[in-house]
Amino acid sequence: MTKSLAGICNILLLTGLACAPVSGLANSGHSERSTVNISSSTGEAMLLAQAGSAGKQPMRTLKAAYVTSLSFSPLFRAIEKGYFKDENIAMKLELVRSVSTATAYLGRGQLDLGFGSFSDSLLNAMLRGVEVKVVASMSYYAKDPAVLASAPILVRKQLWDSGEIRKLADLKGRKVAFNSKGGIVSYIVSKALGRSGLTVDDLDIVQMRFPDQMVALANGAIAASVLVEPLATAARSKGTAVVLEKNPAPGSMATVLIFGKNLLVDDEAPTAKAVLRALRRAANELQSPEAIMSDENLAIWSKYTKIPAPTIKKTAPYMFARDLAIDVDNLLDQQNYQFKSGNIAKEIPLDGLIDSRYTVRAH
Repeated sequence: MTKSLAGICNILLLTGLACAPVSGLANSGHSERSTVNISSSTGEAMLLAQAGSAGKQPMRTLKAAYVTSLSFSPLFRAIEKGYFKDENIAMKLELVRSVSTATAYLGRGQLDLGFGSFSDSLLNAMLRGVEVKVVASMSYYAKDPAVLASAPILVRKQLWDSGEIRKLADLKGRKVAFNSKGGIVSYIVSKALGRSGLTVDDLDIVQMRFPDQMVALANGAIAASVLVEPLATAARSKGTAVVLEKNPAPGSMATVLIFGKNLLVDDEAPTAKAVLRALRRAANELQSPEAIMSDENLAIWSKYTKIPAPTIKKTAPYMFARDLAIDVDNLLDQQNYQFKSGNIAKEIPLDGLIDSRYTVRAH
């Protein structure tokens, strides 16, 4: 693989898109073949948080679905610092295209937990009776509206320089790229547009993958885009885009932790709590931009994303709530948006969304 191709694949991995799918999840007793695509640069399907020590009970191995995103930094730190090992847990990571593709496997017990966004796909799975629940937040966008968030709204530089687009209201009728129409990007853009008296229906939405959005900005195919890091920084550095809205939805929850069928049964409560202790321990050590971007953590982030530490240091970081607390009001607001947008048939009561045995609520 050439250096340029390797670099493209690294960016794809960071945004949760696979470069070279090689296999699916084991059938685990089910006759149907898995369609979850897994990839890694070494051809291995899994990463293992190795653990084990003399005198303890045998390690409990758990399978977790994830995408390679810095929004899951507490997971990466918990593995590297041995926090799961301290809880007698071996965490086996299954790299998937998106956690929505793995939801069925969580519900059937082929996966134990998943790290992903609170999307229409997850909500529709819940409505179909799939046994999954949100148990913790994983990441948030910065609370300060003046702080650059990890998913800003960008506008094509030529349109900015010409004065054609200088404010959100100028996006009316313009082609704007979303990675999906029912995900977190759609939600945060709707919040930003609402401040200008617009809705997403006022945009000409074009659905495309994050890396393709960079190309479309460069060749003039779209007027604006919502790019996640490090692509947002790369687009600005190349001079193809300018920040139109720094922080579309300040303080909104970006990603969550989802427990599947296995960890939701009463007998597994000790294991479920052990998982959360390890993750919360890591998250509580990431309570400032300086801590998130420490040399120690940059080395960890680079290891799991395959992106050079100096590049990561230039990006806008995700924020992590103490104890991975859930902002319930924001969670319900995101669900309400999906309902009003016609992406889900009805709203689910709060106790159907979260498992109150394990959640910590933000105050």
